[in-house]
Amino acid sequence: MRRKPMSTTLFEWLIRQYPQASRQTLRRMVADGRVSINGQRARSLKLPVGEGDRVEVSGRRRPAPPSLQPLEAVHEDDDVLVVNKPAGLLTSTVARERRPTAIGIIRRYLAHRQPGARPGVVHRLDRDASGLLVFSKNDRAFASLKRQFFHHTVDRHYLAVVHGKPRPPAGRIESLLSERPDGSVKQTRRRGAQLAVTEYEVVRTAGRWSVLRLRLFTGRKHQIRAQLAGRGWPVVGDAMYGPQPPASERLLLCATLLAFDHPRSGERMTFSIPPPPEIQAILDGRE
Repeated sequence: MRRKPMSTTLFEWLIRQYPQASRQTLRRMVADGRVSINGQRARSLKLPVGEGDRVEVSGRRRPAPPSLQPLEAVHEDDDVLVVNKPAGLLTSTVARERRPTAIGIIRRYLAHRQPGARPGVVHRLDRDASGLLVFSKNDRAFASLKRQFFHHTVDRHYLAVVHGKPRPPAGRIESLLSERPDGSVKQTRRRGAQLAVTEYEVVRTAGRWSVLRLRLFTGRKHQIRAQLAGRGWPVVGDAMYGPQPPASERLLLCATLLAFDHPRSGERMTFSIPPPPEIQAILDGRE
């Protein structure tokens, strides 16, 4: 806090008080809101400063560290990061893609929090699905988790709201999936298609919809959506595989449970989250 005995401009006052600072630095101090006159933020370097005026310069404001928002951290240690991904966010994409992605958010977050980390994408969720994802933080964890996914020892459970009443109410779907040029997936018998295996169980029927609990044994693109649509039970809100217009503004599909062996300790780790409000309302009979 300082007083200037005679009238001058704020710019001249700052030059005298901070002779080592560049003109650009002084301009930035004002632009950043760090300078006030008599308790009021100074918005111009041309403001007069007279005898009796109080000029205050605050310290440099540190930028807030990157957060995980809109991701929600479920578990974090030196090797893995488990998050709850919201619907509408890509897990990852090609380098030239400018839309936000979960891995992009995590890279920025870890660059500040754990600079030596090497975050890796181990598996994916569709953009319009929500739920649990695990990301590795180093090469050892990446290799371990990838190996577990390859050998199908990772447990992945989902909840989905579908059109119709599946019959039988519980079963196992095994089919071959192949990708179309437009990015959608179809069931086929063509050579080269990938085997997809999903178990399902009806946990509630509500009018024309049913809530299914699903377990993935493979992790193919659009696996749940394509297989259920192929049975005549498309996921509610699925603009690609379901009826038009979609009956919900969002895809009612959520990864609610994820279990794997910790890459370092070998301990079995199980994480679960409650379903999103749209699915919970149907489970509670409110829809």
